[in-house]
Amino acid sequence: MPGASTMRHLGWARLLARATVVALTLAGGVVALPTVAGAAEPAVTSKYVPLAPTRILDTRVGLGAPLARPAAGALVEVQITGRGGVPETGVAAVALNVVVTNPRQLGYVQALPTGRGTPGASSNINVFYPGQTASNLITVPVGDGGSISLYDVAGGDLVVDVSGYFAHTAQSADGRYHALSPVRVVDSRDRTGLPALTPPPGPTAPPYPGDVYNCGDFSTWAAANAAFWEYYPHYGDVFRLDGNNDLIPCESLSGKPSSPQPPPAPPGPPPFDPNPRPAPAETLTVQLTGRGGVPSSDVSSVAMTVTATQSRSAGFIQVIPTGGGTPLGTTSNVNLTSAGQTVANLVVVPLGAGGNVSFYTSSGAHVIVDVVGYFTDQNATASSTGLFVPVTPGRLLDSRTGPAPAGGSQAALSPSGQLGVPTSGVSAVFVNATATQTTGAGYLQLFPEGRGVAGASSSVNFTGAGETVANASIGALGDGDRVTLYTSTRAHMLVDVLGYFTSESSVDPVLEGLQVRGAGEPSVTYDRATWNHWTDADGDCQDTRAEVLIAESTGPVVLTADGCSVVSGTWVDPFSGLTWHQASDLDIDHLVPLKNAHDSGAWSWGATTKETYANDLTNPDALVAVEDGLNQSKGSRGPDEWKPPAEDAWCGYATAWATVKQDSALTVTQSELDALETMLATC
Repeated sequence: MPGASTMRHLGWARLLARATVVALTLAGGVVALPTVAGAAEPAVTSKYVPLAPTRILDTRVGLGAPLARPAAGALVEVQITGRGGVPETGVAAVALNVVVTNPRQLGYVQALPTGRGTPGASSNINVFYPGQTASNLITVPVGDGGSISLYDVAGGDLVVDVSGYFAHTAQSADGRYHALSPVRVVDSRDRTGLPALTPPPGPTAPPYPGDVYNCGDFSTWAAANAAFWEYYPHYGDVFRLDGNNDLIPCESLSGKPSSPQPPPAPPGPPPFDPNPRPAPAETLTVQLTGRGGVPSSDVSSVAMTVTATQSRSAGFIQVIPTGGGTPLGTTSNVNLTSAGQTVANLVVVPLGAGGNVSFYTSSGAHVIVDVVGYFTDQNATASSTGLFVPVTPGRLLDSRTGPAPAGGSQAALSPSGQLGVPTSGVSAVFVNATATQTTGAGYLQLFPEGRGVAGASSSVNFTGAGETVANASIGALGDGDRVTLYTSTRAHMLVDVLGYFTSESSVDPVLEGLQVRGAGEPSVTYDRATWNHWTDADGDCQDTRAEVLIAESTGPVVLTADGCSVVSGTWVDPFSGLTWHQASDLDIDHLVPLKNAHDSGAWSWGATTKETYANDLTNPDALVAVEDGLNQSKGSRGPDEWKPPAEDAWCGYATAWATVKQDSALTVTQSELDALETMLATC
């Protein structure tokens, strides 16, 4: 019978003695523009308050400004406070989706606080061909009178939708940003994140009629032939009209032909497409909570890169909270000028009913969604982590000083200690990334250094040679406080830092060396038979199971008569803290299960390396004696799916898991890393 006991384990003992562990915290940032040209912003923190997307400016219809397309170089003032849900006071900055359309000339649009900043000192949206419609997510401090100004060098109509604002605070429960390694949660091209479609049913057979007709019931041979063929494909000659089986019924009737005359087959249904492109005016509803690293609770809004591709025609994608008050078609997030385009934009949207967000495609286009982070709600723990601090925009990277980076190349960006970003206490930066002098279709991708996979997501998309395309993006800091910038196609890359998010905690040393892999299964199927386990490496007749039981018993063990197997002893289960005495009640658990190791990179190991891992007696964390029921409930699941039932075991379990992974050069998923963070917080 088990009895309660203090948890003890040879591999975890030194770890349980730690008084504190600094837990890993990941967060992300939002962009702001300068208030005074050339002057650094004070480090005043603010929280994000999401709003249902609302249009506050449209020069095409005279909303928020005179009904007139602005002249090239015009400075258009937009009142922010007191409109679209933004309060009159207490507002530090505002988050807007800004669109320029029908431009008079090539150029750009710059957002700046009214009365502050220098027109022309930076840009937010680039126009590189006549008639282009371009948009970008912009966060800018409010200026004089609670307004901002849009410097419209391109001279195009301007459309502004407000999606939230930032309010000054030193600490908050809600409005704190938590950055994630980008995770693709929706791709309508292969139905990722969407329910699979069922092929339409085929033609149905008519009801069985029985033998109710004979040839005398038909006035013409054509009528008899029609009745014969209506039922013959399904039931055969149910009326017995074809006496000689030549498929010519009722040959006694006049007008019979010399050969069978089946009626023409009706047109069949169109070929079934399991991955159809969304239709014009179609809405895709997607649950974001509990996916891509977004928690199932305590979340107010989600940040994501939304890409429209293979567009049917000019149009837009609108992203809104499901069941919210924003009518379909009244705002936009991604704008398309013509058919066949691929355009991306960063979107921050409040969650709707059930944690759902709706994507409305006005003209019909495939939709791709890469989640990059989320904001907390009022139910989260109050903290100063994840609050936003704007900085004067500065150029972190400009590859035009040398040859254009080749397709497939990566650049490591180090914002810490530069351009107003402090050397510590930073979890992520908000940047404006630009691809220019492109040589063909492709994309730029930002992800935390060492915690993402090149090609698994995208941040800026371009569709041909000679383009200049910009997009706001969140760069979570990874290994060495760096952000990786990847280009799929040869192109010059520019990155401007516009703000950062705070971090109270540094990375736990236990987690610092872990490598995060992207989504997807390994190319090699897992086969447990290839992992030769419970061997007798030293030839003493005691296999790996017996060796672990002997090593981990806190008292003398009783062996079988041949001395090869363990019968009894005293073991404290590190998962539950309970004591066991019969060896038959215990399993030997691979702390990082074989299947998990396979998925984490061990699929490429040879047989010898697999056998060494499966029987590792040198690492006291690798194999543990646990109650067989707990071992079976754990199975091959990682800490994001299973945790020890005793919460006081979490610290040791998470530390041991991370140690085994690092010692064996195995990767982790983002959700696995987040779960380890949660457990280490109990240390």
